[in-house]
Amino acid sequence: MENNDQVQLILQSFPLHEEVAQTTIAHLGLRSGFSLKEIENLRSVMEATTKMFLAIRTWEKPLHVNFQISQKKMQVTVTSQTTKSLDSIGDHLGEFETFMLPKVENLVVNSEKSWVVFEVESAS
Repeated sequence: MENNDQVQLILQSFPLHEEVAQTTIAHLGLRSGFSLKEIENLRSVMEATTKMFLAIRTWEKPLHVNFQISQKKMQVTVTSQTTKSLDSIGDHLGEFETFMLPKVENLVVNSEKSWVVFEVESAS
């Protein structure tokens, strides 16, 4: 693997596609040197992220997931390029942040522009 690799995943807004995002982050985590326990954490973080975006059933645009990976480190950006705000999912947003904060570093949620960025780093 190069020092920095980038992978972009574009998913139609359909609930079954969240499994594709989970499998992708798990594979990239394995490739980056994350432990099996950390990979399960990556899967759960991706599941929470895609579920939050898919909580609004009327997205008119696909979900874009961008992974920037290096050895034992990953930055993930998820956006829908939609005109809808994440504010419209209210309770889901608060639950999402509560779930994510102990699991990731540098969580940024831009609810007005509908994008999320987080970083994860292997402890091992």
